[in-house]
Amino acid sequence: MRVEKVYRRVRWMYPKPYIRWLEKSLVYADVGIGLEKFVSLTFLYAMSFGLFAYVLLLLFNQPLIALVALVVTFLIVHVVIDLLVVLIGDKRGRFVEEMLPDALQLMAANIRSGLTPDRALLFTARPEFGILEKEIKVAAGKAVAGEPLEETLLSIGNRIKSRIIERTFALIVEGMRKGGEMASLLEQTAEDIRNLKLLKKEIAAQVGMYSIFIFVSIGMAAPLLFGLSTYLVETMSNIGSAMRIEQAGQYAGMVGGLRISFVAYPPEFLQYYSLAFLFMNSFFGSLLIGLLQEGTEKAGLKYVPMLLVMNLVIFMATKTVTTQFIGVMTPAVRLT
Repeated sequence: MRVEKVYRRVRWMYPKPYIRWLEKSLVYADVGIGLEKFVSLTFLYAMSFGLFAYVLLLLFNQPLIALVALVVTFLIVHVVIDLLVVLIGDKRGRFVEEMLPDALQLMAANIRSGLTPDRALLFTARPEFGILEKEIKVAAGKAVAGEPLEETLLSIGNRIKSRIIERTFALIVEGMRKGGEMASLLEQTAEDIRNLKLLKKEIAAQVGMYSIFIFVSIGMAAPLLFGLSTYLVETMSNIGSAMRIEQAGQYAGMVGGLRISFVAYPPEFLQYYSLAFLFMNSFFGSLLIGLLQEGTEKAGLKYVPMLLVMNLVIFMATKTVTTQFIGVMTPAVRLT
């Protein structure tokens, strides 16, 4: 009882719109634990990682940075857990979309064989349908128990995160209410879903070159250029710091009045800027790739770690190789 009170208190710490969104997302992801327990465990894990970061930075005598790290780590862990729930729900929805045409066609065959619609729905549940089997069994059990078949079919769409599934069952129910033939309606709906999936695959194939171009430019070209530019700025900064002020006028006269000035920002600033830009570039580029390939930005989140690792590796490798190559090919010049 005390644990349940703690769960309720933690739940009331969060805003109501977030709780309503999370409750629906847990249904889509088919998470077995309750809403209050899930929220409490998420809060506990996020706070644990945040306190770990806080204590770790306190050891280096950085109290202000430690406090910021506590808040940032808490938010990051919380967002990651919620994001996993959303991705699981999307994955379930895509799988059911693939299995739905076969399930509708099997249900139509059962109806043509003489079974009532509720019994036909019950016998449609097959192990090869995976997630859809469980949802069909739940809906069929409600229909056999006396609940209207229209409501049971709509309940399947309410538990799966997919516009195609939701609209499909809404269309089937609308056809049933208007007196359409059930078997023909199911067969035609299954054929329409297959045609829609084929159309989406054709569109994804046509925009595939754009996705490849974005992937190459973000994952390879951008860190390569940033690595070269940071090395150039560091080199110019070192040369400028080694030059004397009275020599700058002589060099300016030699190049035809070119004005020479020292770099106002330290080389570390450009390096931190490059890393921050590469991180944002990887994140938003992944969202764009997901939008082009599957029609939703969330589908591109799986590319974020890969692009981020590629950016960091190529950026550091470019700086290292350039430094070593220039050091070998160019003799050291001593300014006097």
